[in-house]
Amino acid sequence: MADFPEDMGSLLQRSQQQKSGETRMWDLCLKFLEGRQWLTYDRNLAQHVTNKSSQNGGTKATVNLLLNVYRNILAKLRLSYPGIVVLPASPSTEDITKAKASETALRYFWEQAQVKEVLGKVIEWLITCGTAAIHTYYDPEKEKIIAKPVGPYDLFFEPDVLSVDESQWVAIRTYEVKEELAEIYPDFADEIEGSGVSQRENNQDAPDSRVELFEIYWRDGKHALFVGDTYIYQDDAYPIREFPVHVFKYTNIPYRLWGLSLLTPLIDLQWLYNKSRSQILNNVELMANPKWLIPKTAGVSKNSITNRPGEKVFYNAAGGKPHQIQSVPMPGYVMDNIQRLQVELLDVSGVHNISLGKREIGVTSGKAINALAQQDSSQLQVTQLSIEVGVQQMAKTALLLMKTYYTEPKMVRMMDSLGQVIFDQIEQASIVDDPEIFLQAGSLFRDEAQDRDAKILQMAEMGLIEKEDAIQELSFRTGNAFITERIASIAHARDILEACKRGYEVEIFRSDDIEAFVKVFGEFMRTRDYYALPMEIQDYIRDVFLSVSTANLPEEEYSAAMRMDKVFPRKPAPNTTDARKASLAIAPESSAAQTQVAGELAEQSAQMGAINQAGQAPDPAAAAALAQMLQGGGQ
Repeated sequence: MADFPEDMGSLLQRSQQQKSGETRMWDLCLKFLEGRQWLTYDRNLAQHVTNKSSQNGGTKATVNLLLNVYRNILAKLRLSYPGIVVLPASPSTEDITKAKASETALRYFWEQAQVKEVLGKVIEWLITCGTAAIHTYYDPEKEKIIAKPVGPYDLFFEPDVLSVDESQWVAIRTYEVKEELAEIYPDFADEIEGSGVSQRENNQDAPDSRVELFEIYWRDGKHALFVGDTYIYQDDAYPIREFPVHVFKYTNIPYRLWGLSLLTPLIDLQWLYNKSRSQILNNVELMANPKWLIPKTAGVSKNSITNRPGEKVFYNAAGGKPHQIQSVPMPGYVMDNIQRLQVELLDVSGVHNISLGKREIGVTSGKAINALAQQDSSQLQVTQLSIEVGVQQMAKTALLLMKTYYTEPKMVRMMDSLGQVIFDQIEQASIVDDPEIFLQAGSLFRDEAQDRDAKILQMAEMGLIEKEDAIQELSFRTGNAFITERIASIAHARDILEACKRGYEVEIFRSDDIEAFVKVFGEFMRTRDYYALPMEIQDYIRDVFLSVSTANLPEEEYSAAMRMDKVFPRKPAPNTTDARKASLAIAPESSAAQTQVAGELAEQSAQMGAINQAGQAPDPAAAAALAQMLQGGGQ
């Protein structure tokens, strides 16, 4: 058993303390987003509190510009969420089959783990707090692979590190029910019952029945569960050598552990905007309700003048007439300033009026509108790249977990009739030490129902698939079932080839996918492994290949192909004259080639003689060719 740090509790506490400044900013961003924007930080309470109303009763306006920006960016990122396309390492049939099988398994994982929703929650954390993660693991109780979003509050790294790659471990905090956790780990029931939950960073209290559980992964393969000051589970042989926790950042800054969110640079601008709007509203109220100048000798009481229409005010004319004082209007630069604040807030966020569905002043051309919208979207490429890299790592982790925990019966049950084929290919694929497939997250494939139907219709219009196949795919919602059927056919052909290599006799029927057999056998005959086999097995594989490659041809052409299968040494046709055969034998310049051609002629004549001995009439031309061949061989 590998050594686990004895001071893990203090390390986690230090990690939590070092991100306390970040958590205060995350709290502020979340509160501003929900509309609580008149806040100050109370050091005694260690939390943000709402400012009390001013003594003069002035209005505090809150115009939440952040919410629309948040919803716009969230919609853009969720609309173009990345998917997975598995690229083969080489154009060989084996690598193509592995790639397609892995892609099919990942598509199943995509639906089963609801990765689209998981990514949506990750994007919400990225926009508000700047950092999020996806924890990919195998749940033995549910018997499936889980992808779980993790917010920055529950994410911990090694103290004093400046980047995620520098950290030697990563920890994820969850709040578990004490009774359920004690049932799973009864040997540590007392430690679990004695542990509690410290106050969360966002000042939200957890129920008393919960306990803080830290799941920790190390780079050397160690894995542990930690409660209080006790390890309740330890494992030094976790199947994934890299972190199964994949971190995403909205904006990455060098030498900064945590990412910068969309809302962080907008907090000050939003506060200044609210302050300016409040000043304008207070001035409007003052202009609408100006102060009165009433001489003391006018005899007007304090309650005589109100806002009621048609009010009668009695005063002493000899003492002076009451009159209003009109306030000085606000200068024009105040309105210019508030417009400038709004423009700057949109500039910093990378979202402008065009993206928010508003008309841009001075822009009337449709092309110009599209260009401005694309420029806004292009600013999200940095965030999309971070999401794509994280999704790529998550997909690799999911495949490795499938190799480890999904047995053949479970894979067959999950993938129906193709489960065994896909399980076979995933088992044979080496992804970590010697990568044989590559994951491309930038392809942005969409797996929605309407997208699948549109793709099938497009392929049918282009003539890439038959109309009957298109009707079947659209009617039964099987999507790209023809691809998985092709995987099964290639896998079956490889199984037949493996039987041939071991010396077994095989049978291939016309109902099989003949093209798959031609491709698999043809590729194998171009490898060194083919020439390393015994000559008898080589000839058998060659006969199978020639048979499947001429499966749809008449028998005469099949016989000719079997007799004239080689380009070098060249074999004559059966009706070739003796003189022509002699010229073929002496045509090559080198003596080695002449001997090789003579050997081929002798082998052909011997085969024809064996056929004649089997009961067929002797062929004079064959006898003459044999004599000529023997004479050439003697030379």
